[in-house]
Amino acid sequence: MTDLASTRVLLVDGSQLITEGLRLSLHRTHCFRVVGIAHTVAEAARSLRGTLVDLVVTDFDVPGAGPLRTVRDTAQYRPSARVVVLSNADSPSWARAALDAGAVAYLLKTSPVAELLPLIAAAVRGAPATIDARVGSLVRLPARMPPPASLGRLSAREFDVLAEMAKGMDNARIAQRLFISNDTVKTHVKAILRKLGARDRAHAVAMVLGESSEAFVTT
Repeated sequence: MTDLASTRVLLVDGSQLITEGLRLSLHRTHCFRVVGIAHTVAEAARSLRGTLVDLVVTDFDVPGAGPLRTVRDTAQYRPSARVVVLSNADSPSWARAALDAGAVAYLLKTSPVAELLPLIAAAVRGAPATIDARVGSLVRLPARMPPPASLGRLSAREFDVLAEMAKGMDNARIAQRLFISNDTVKTHVKAILRKLGARDRAHAVAMVLGESSEAFVTT
């Protein structure tokens, strides 16, 4: 798919301001055709089922379900479509989770439109997976078995806690790095273990990273 002018785009974000700004920016380029706008996971799923799309530009955590649900719905309903995730968070763990779920790019909403549009165009043309440079380089995105489906039920903050667990951080260090209390960390860890069906912290990390924590290490 290289003819950008015929690229049908679905925009998904809980903020109407974001979707309208993207729609206008894409329209001005004369390179993309916005065929749908959704502000919840349910609206996005309806659009994916009923509208032919080539590209989905979505927030990381759309209202209505867990993070990245729209990325997975795209794979189910429009497997040939490419997905670009736009996020406010410069989080390596979020970026990795997005690519693992099937997105081809993780970009930041704070980027100037002049920078975003070429990256989106490159994604449509089939460029390798792209992560905004400000997020930091992931040392490795191993070609292993995909994470368990239950990973999609983790909240955004639980992703962050899991990333710190993968680095070998104890609860006190996680609390310090994420600016939350020890009790809050304990609550998140319990939720992660429950949602993943893991026996303990090490098992949770092994389930997601294929027994390698390097994928969460940043440079």
